[in-house]
Parts: sequence; structure tokens; C-alpha cells
Amino acid sequence: MLKIVLFAPIDNSLYARLVAGELSKTEGVSLEAIVVRSHWNLKRFRSEFGRDGARLLRKIYQKYVLGDARFRNSDNRNLSRFAQEKSLDIQSLKAFAQTKDIPYCLVKDLNDPASEDLLRKVQPDLVAFTGGGLIRANILALPKLGVLNCHTGILPPYRGMDVVEWTSAENAIDTIGFGATLHFMDKGVDSGPIILKRTISTEPKDDFHTIRERLEVVMVELMLEGIRGLRDSTLQPQPQKIEDGRQYYVMHARVKRFAEQQLAEQIKRENNHGSE
Repeated sequence: MLKIVLFAPIDNSLYARLVAGELSKTEGVSLEAIVVRSHWNLKRFRSEFGRDGARLLRKIYQKYVLGDARFRNSDNRNLSRFAQEKSLDIQSLKAFAQTKDIPYCLVKDLNDPASEDLLRKVQPDLVAFTGGGLIRANILALPKLGVLNCHTGILPPYRGMDVVEWTSAENAIDTIGFGATLHFMDKGVDSGPIILKRTISTEPKDDFHTIRERLEVVMVELMLEGIRGLRDSTLQPQPQKIEDGRQYYVMHARVKRFAEQQLAEQIKRENNHGSE
């Protein structure tokens, strides 16, 4: 039996709820506890606002105000549609934990001493990380196999932030592609051993938002596929070489406009090729 602890960024994270719901139906896997980061942390807000500015405010509005409603008017295959496919009936992680009699721990930060105490008590094989900031070495060392994270980008070339946009800006859509990578976390940024990766094709009406929506579904699928593979010993982590990639940072608005143009041109070329 593979023992797992779920780390989540907020209690109503649809990504985390989907992973929790599917794990509860997976044979040979035991969801031992759920740790959720509290969003009421002024110190963290100041730090993230200093880094992301207005982006953080939009993120807060989408996650806390709109919630699942942000998906309603989309024809894209997003997390909401995926939840419908899976008949997800979990409204919150806390309610799910109570129903399943699973320990639920709300912390100011996922590196909180309470997180460490819980992991020492549970002694899980894996932590399934579904967002919530950087994880420190003392937490990373506690699960027997490690902490699994799904990165919205192809590793090792594209580590860090805004890598969907950077892939377009650097004209790497054909050579590397848009995709997601499941990997073990380490002390670096997206530099731990790789478990799985998958690319997606662009569609005629795509923009960065629709691409990211589809990649969120891929992230859930890879997380679950990776856990099953580790359970069955059919997947082996492949170490990354630092020199095979680089770390990217928040993209400037002007560069993003250029990346959007590159994406539009790529889609136009594909449409013209498909109509020949």
C-alpha cells in the first residue's frame, strides 16, 4: 500500500480536489492526510505581491471570488469539464477529509512545523503537491520516495515561471512544445528527477489561457499516472542535468505581446497547412 499525503494551496483547489477524489478510488493507494495552506497570510501576500503585482490580484480574484465559476463559459477541456467526466462531488478538501475520516491540517505555510510533525507521524511514501509555494529541504526529506510536483512546462529546458509564454517567445513550439512534466521536487526550482512528461497540440482558437486550461487537466492526469506507476514500480525517476535547461522568470508585458504574436502566427501556419 502506497501511503500518500496531499499538499494543497487552498481548501477549494479544483486541481487538489480532483487528485484527492481519484486517489480515494485508486487501489493500492492510501490517502493518509491532507495539508492545506491558509490564504490569510499577510507576510506571504506582501512577498508575492512584490514579485507578481497585479498578476497576484487577478489570481486571487479567479481562485477565491470566481472559484469553479471561472470555467463555466469555456468550450475548452478544462478542470471543470474534467471534474464532470469524473463525477466529482467534493466541494472542499475539509469536507472530503471529514467524510473519509482523513486527518486535515490547515497551516500558515506548507513548511510549517505542523506539516513536519504530521509527516513524521504518518511516514508517507509520497507527498502529492498540488501547489502552495516552495517546499524546504526538511519537508522534502521526510516522504520515503519524495514530493511529487507537476510543472506546467517541459523539463529540463523550461524551468520556472511563465514557461508557456517563453516557449512561444523563443519559437520552441515545434521543437519542444507546450506541455507538463511530473517530477520529484528538490532544493532547486523544477530541477528534480523527471517521472513523466506530455505535450499537447495547439488548436485553432488557442491563446495562452486556453493552453493553460488544457495543461491543468494534463497535470491531474500525470499526477495520477505517476502515482500508479510508482505504486507498481513501473516508472523510474530520470535525473536532470542542470546544464540542459534554464530557469525563467516573470515575463515582461512587452515580451508577452511578442509571444502572443508568435503563437498566433504558429496557429495560422498550422491552419493553413491543414487546409491544403
